[in-house]
Amino acid sequence: MQAILVIVDGTICDTRARHPLIGTPDFYRPDLMLADQPVPGSVECLKQLSQKYSIVYFGARHAFTRTITEKWLRKMGYPKGPVYLGENQNDRLTLIKAVQTKFDFIAGIGDRWDDHELHNEIGCLSIILKEFEGQWDTVAGRIEQYQRSCQPAGESTAV
Repeated sequence: MQAILVIVDGTICDTRARHPLIGTPDFYRPDLMLADQPVPGSVECLKQLSQKYSIVYFGARHAFTRTITEKWLRKMGYPKGPVYLGENQNDRLTLIKAVQTKFDFIAGIGDRWDDHELHNEIGCLSIILKEFEGQWDTVAGRIEQYQRSCQPAGESTAV
């Protein structure tokens, strides 16, 4: 099954309520992380996409936040999928190379230039949405259009 790489912070998770705490241990307090809100439209879109694709979550977070990140995804109603975390861009680039061997990525969805760099590394469609405000209502159509453009002439996709 093809997969979609989804960046967590800024793309599906609105962390702005915790921004005054950046650089402090409180930024990673589980109760505060669980209070983060989903970016509008992201839950519904990813549920729709999960009917056809595997969803793989990728975050710019410390590894010790994996359990709370998984709990937040469940609490907010996101579809199931593995969670991979790398603290900085070099860690994430190394991690994406390993993850690439496990999945057939059709698209990546992020909100920053460094997310686009990850998408390029795995050779998939790169969708960059506005941070905390992504236009999720356009995502499924963009992926479908991209997939159609990648098909050899004369082939069709079963729906």
